[in-house]
Amino acid sequence: MRKAFLFVLILMFLTAGLFAQNNSKIVKSFKRNFAIASLDVKIQILQDAAKSKSKDMGPLYLQAVEFVLDNSSLIPTDLRFRQLSVIAANEIASVDYEKAKYSLWKLFQIDKETSVRVPILNALGITARGDSELIESMNKWMETQNNVFKTGKVPDLQVISAAVKALGKLGDPSSFPILFTAMNLGYSDAVTKAARTSLFEIKGDLKDMLLGIVKNEPLSEKKAALIMAMNSDKLQDDDKGEIAEKALEIGLHTGTQDALKKQTAREIRYTAIRAVSERKWSKATSLAIEHLNKTIEEYERGISTKGYLLEAIACLGNMGTHEAAVRLT
Repeated sequence: MRKAFLFVLILMFLTAGLFAQNNSKIVKSFKRNFAIASLDVKIQILQDAAKSKSKDMGPLYLQAVEFVLDNSSLIPTDLRFRQLSVIAANEIASVDYEKAKYSLWKLFQIDKETSVRVPILNALGITARGDSELIESMNKWMETQNNVFKTGKVPDLQVISAAVKALGKLGDPSSFPILFTAMNLGYSDAVTKAARTSLFEIKGDLKDMLLGIVKNEPLSEKKAALIMAMNSDKLQDDDKGEIAEKALEIGLHTGTQDALKKQTAREIRYTAIRAVSERKWSKATSLAIEHLNKTIEEYERGISTKGYLLEAIACLGNMGTHEAAVRLT
């Protein structure tokens, strides 16, 4: 019985080896035929390879991408090159052929056509996993698009949507602030929704990533991060208290002459003080006192309302510390 089992096991290994050799020969045959074929036949070869559903055809699809790159000057005048690009990118994604990722990114930078860029990004969302260098390049590209949109120009929204989805699939924490900006810029409902979904696909500590936004990004995004943190069901109350404390500190200590930024800083304080008060976050006592003093000053100048002043007073009452009680007295 044991000898029979060993015989079957050996036979299976031999069969697998022969199968692998045959597959290798088939791929080599496809690649050889692709190299010598006309452009129309090259497209047919890729289509036939795709129909085979073979996971071993990655080298052929990479060969197709490199062929397009070598003839990039002809792309605008011959749509067949773009047809090759789309088939290759889709199939690289299908077989998860990681070795093609850098060539795909190069093609993305060369060809600005939406129908080509979207499948490339879809493929990179699979093949660029764990590649910090390539993810950084994708982040920089997306950050540039965010900055372009801020100037009033509208980038290609289909490509933007594909980019935020790809970064979400890759899940690298370095993409969090870029995706957060994309979510809040107002590209379109579709992009906003895609960016929000991608944000929650990012691996890492949500508290730390939101704190990073509060500490490092523009005031409008600090405010959005604070609101998002307070509304999140993925954060504990202690996490929310810590984020609110940092936001309160920034709202109090941001110096600017810009009227709109001053108003945003006040709104950050009002939101943060409410969050601190609700959680009786006593670690923020000194900041809460500073906020009360500032709110009294603003109330006397007609900048703040009685409601905000009462909230500031109530917050000190919720601190439960000697320092807060002294100030209230």
